[in-house]
Amino acid sequence: MVQKFKNQNISYKAFTLIEMVIVLVIIWIMLMATVFLSWEQIQKVKNKTVKESILAEMQSRYSRNLWSSSFAWKIYDTMDVTFSWWSNEIKFEYNWKWDESGKENTFTDRFEIRYIFRDYDYNDNTHPVKIDNIKLEYRPYKISCKIWGDEENEGYTNVVFVTRVNDIKDYCFKIDQKNCRLMEMTEANCGNLWNKAQIDIN
Repeated sequence: MVQKFKNQNISYKAFTLIEMVIVLVIIWIMLMATVFLSWEQIQKVKNKTVKESILAEMQSRYSRNLWSSSFAWKIYDTMDVTFSWWSNEIKFEYNWKWDESGKENTFTDRFEIRYIFRDYDYNDNTHPVKIDNIKLEYRPYKISCKIWGDEENEGYTNVVFVTRVNDIKDYCFKIDQKNCRLMEMTEANCGNLWNKAQIDIN
């Protein structure tokens, strides 16, 4: 009987050290890919949230101006909105109708206004004109507004500004004098703007 067991070929199967290392490497790669994709999705959501907050703030002020001429329980004559180059804020100033003083509000978020262009035309091949500051003058119950530059007392037909969100993503917005709502430009038109401006977006 003992001799019978001695003559049997008994083989023990197990993972070698190399095989275990390969499995661990594959697991690590899959884990890192999942983490990277999750982080990328989270970053996209963060960028979109900031962009939507800018649009929502401007839309809220615009709508309120269409339906009311009061702010903080006072009647105002104009609402001025100022955008400045390399600023991370949008300033709202309400000028009281029967008072020299006014009230200023500031909207801030994780963005920077990188560039401001005036009188931008999609079909024009000339370079967009870059300016440092722009002021929008809204009057109650009116869809349109006046667009002014800081350095010269000249009205513009439209203004386009580019914001960098979370130091990562750039978005282009446009405001037209006739319909003074803030509108997001498509990525194609935004890219076309960069090409015409001949500015390094990085």
